[in-house]
Amino acid sequence: MQLRHEHAFTVTIPEPFDFPLTVSKPAGWPWSTRKEIFDDGTLWTGVRVGDVPAGLVMAAHKNRVRVRAFTVAPLAKEARHDLGDIVRAGLGADEDLAGFYAFAQDDPVLEKAVVDHPGMRIGLLEDIFGGVVLAILLQMAPIERSEQMMDAVLALAGTEISFDHRTVTLWPRAEDVAALDPELLRTKAKLGYRAERLVGAAQYLASHPVSLRGLAKIPEEEAMKVLTAIPGIGKYSAAIIFGQSTPPIDAWSVVIMSELYDHRTPAHTRQEIGRVQEELEKRWGKWSWLAFAYILNDIGNLSKEYLLSRVK
Repeated sequence: MQLRHEHAFTVTIPEPFDFPLTVSKPAGWPWSTRKEIFDDGTLWTGVRVGDVPAGLVMAAHKNRVRVRAFTVAPLAKEARHDLGDIVRAGLGADEDLAGFYAFAQDDPVLEKAVVDHPGMRIGLLEDIFGGVVLAILLQMAPIERSEQMMDAVLALAGTEISFDHRTVTLWPRAEDVAALDPELLRTKAKLGYRAERLVGAAQYLASHPVSLRGLAKIPEEEAMKVLTAIPGIGKYSAAIIFGQSTPPIDAWSVVIMSELYDHRTPAHTRQEIGRVQEELEKRWGKWSWLAFAYILNDIGNLSKEYLLSRVK
């Protein structure tokens, strides 16, 4: 899909803010899609405004982010405002980093992670199905296997957009995956049992639309109930999609967090997921998702001070 109509605008993100750390995180997390491009301080990526694909070229001077948005046709005034809100939320404009940094001073692990990555915001993009795809394909699989499955799904059902002499691929729409035969995802994308889960989640979301920005306006407990009603999405997956005070703990992160905070390696990782998650929720409270994200993105540095058995 060729996008030629251009609309430019600027968003200002509260300090502290580091654009490269926010959109190209050390742990390799993409800002919007795995098929985006970050080069020499500029990000080429894309989002959907409602159901309209928009290619984005973003670069920043300090905390002012210049955005060039490309679409097939001009966006209406309301859609332009919505796109601005999407970008601001995706850049974490509403995150209270100053409050989090003050909290982190009493936690040696977090204090180091914050010092190592000042101004890194996590953000919340309005792409519920992209989050569902990510969460389901992370279930019970090493990261390399998950990444292979994500790339296969993007190649099979993603939306390819070309603009500003670049091409990126957006996560598929729920409606498109809902129409697929799970067998196709099993054979072409090698998803295994996740094929049925992904199609089931897509069919549910196609008939029960969910807005992440809408979830951010209601109590977290209610938001988690909305997400766990999606087939294939449990507490762990819901925390990946919409983490707040619930960190998404799995068998790998149980080991990391236990070694960082308990100074021991658990013998039975899956049996300790509940315990570790509960302890971290108590330790971090409302800062849980920021804390979890900062630690994962600082694993390389933390492994120089802590004995982390799962870090190469």
